[in-house]
Amino acid sequence: MNEVSLLQSFGQVSASETGQVFRDFPRGHVREMICEVMAAEVTEICGSKHHPSPSDHYRAGTATGRVLVEGERENVPRRRVRQKVPDGTSCEMELASCKAATDPQQLQAQIVQAIVSGISPRGIEEIKLNSPGYTNRISW
Repeated sequence: MNEVSLLQSFGQVSASETGQVFRDFPRGHVREMICEVMAAEVTEICGSKHHPSPSDHYRAGTATGRVLVEGERENVPRRRVRQKVPDGTSCEMELASCKAATDPQQLQAQIVQAIVSGISPRGIEEIKLNSPGYTNRISW
């Protein structure tokens, strides 16, 4: 969502829905930024698309991936990189940017902050409807 579509959205929603538009706008930008960071990492590892580096790493397309944005899952195209191994086969390499974007620590920090603010642990699931279920793994 860009600035023009943001303004159009405000013209089409009621005052009560404006808050949701404000929350969706930065989420879209964060999702976009994560995709750009992954693409930059692939370029750094493999070289540019039309001038690949002579390394053992090569692009392997994309797959559907999930990242955490504000403690909630978001679907993004996950870039794939493979590495040639000496026996002639290849294996998939995990991108550091993808690993960081799926780290549940940010969700855990938000849950702790919510509980410190007075929300019951049972109420967390109602606040983070799209969370990946890490709430059950936190030991209090």
